[in-house]
Amino acid sequence: MRESAREKYFGLRGPDLRRRNGRKRRTFEVTKLWDIHKEIVRRLALGEKNTDIATQLGVTPAMVSYTKNSRIVEDRVAILQASKDADTVDLMKRIQQIAPKALDLLEGVIDGDKELGATIGLRAKTAENLMDRAGYGAVKKMAVGSAHLTREEIEDLKTRARQSGVIRSPRVINVTPEANSEKSQ
Repeated sequence: MRESAREKYFGLRGPDLRRRNGRKRRTFEVTKLWDIHKEIVRRLALGEKNTDIATQLGVTPAMVSYTKNSRIVEDRVAILQASKDADTVDLMKRIQQIAPKALDLLEGVIDGDKELGATIGLRAKTAENLMDRAGYGAVKKMAVGSAHLTREEIEDLKTRARQSGVIRSPRVINVTPEANSEKSQ
């Protein structure tokens, strides 16, 4: 037989007496939004943390918390977030509508359209920007490292690379010191 949650947590020591006589926890419910509450609502809708809001507004974190958990504030935050989401969707639609025009303009700049008066510098910068967005941009960061491996470790790496398909042809590379000294002479 499975024990109940009450038995599990209060079985041997009795009920939790911190809340006697069935009293509810004391909480404060915001019923009317004052200017400070409206500013808290605005910042909550922007996604700021409670502690940051409290610090910036000079109020206690508890005030921000009870304001945030009030029904009227929860509704107001939901409305503001929905409005923000709708604005984002509208903006995305506008961008999608003008994107073909923007692409035509960029192609005109790259092609050196006389009407646009694009300098060679602007044309190069535009082409570089497009190449970067297409995934062909310059390397921004390069990690360089070195390792000292034995001949056996190198052969083991080659074998594993062939087995995984990284190396397809059995190309032989001689990395011994003798081979390097022969090349330099």
